Amino acid sequence: MKVKELMTPVDDYQTLGTDATLGDVAAVLRPGGHRDILVVNGQGAFAGVLTMSDIITALEPNYKKLFKKDLATDTLSNRYVAEQFKEFNLWSDTLNNICARGIKIKVTDAMHVPEEGHYINEDNDIEYGVHMYMIGTPQPLIVRNNGQVTGVLRMSDVFKEIIGRMHTCAMAD
Repeated sequence: MKVKELMTPVDDYQTLGTDATLGDVAAVLRPGGHRDILVVNGQGAFAGVLTMSDIITALEPNYKKLFKKDLATDTLSNRYVAEQFKEFNLWSDTLNNICARGIKIKVTDAMHVPEEGHYINEDNDIEYGVHMYMIGTPQPLIVRNNGQVTGVLRMSDVFKEIIGRMHTCAMAD
């Protein structure tokens, strides 16, 4: 199966312009729907993507300091997590106050532009997309054809396909 067969086309994905705020994002995201927003410029061309992690980092900018810290280990003990929480003064205000301030943040200040290696071609096999996810490529994968962004490949859609195939195999036994 090719990526283009499973991706969500750009036209079917939620987009907002570069002038939008996180308040606009909150207004268009619906429970059970897409959890990411594609940001487009005035000509409708892809400018970046705004993910759940991007939004949370924008609401609590002290995470940027934490992410810059050289972590000597990947082991996240409860003690270590608690120390980081305290050291970087994370979530020191109420969630209501943080969210009230957050609605004014511009999407361009919160979004990210994927690195070149984080795009996938729509003619790649879906297995390559699975591999990209498993080695740590951020979600969702932005799909391109000849350099033009054409869609989004979400891990949830890939997983649904895998489970569907496993179900078919189990029924054949």
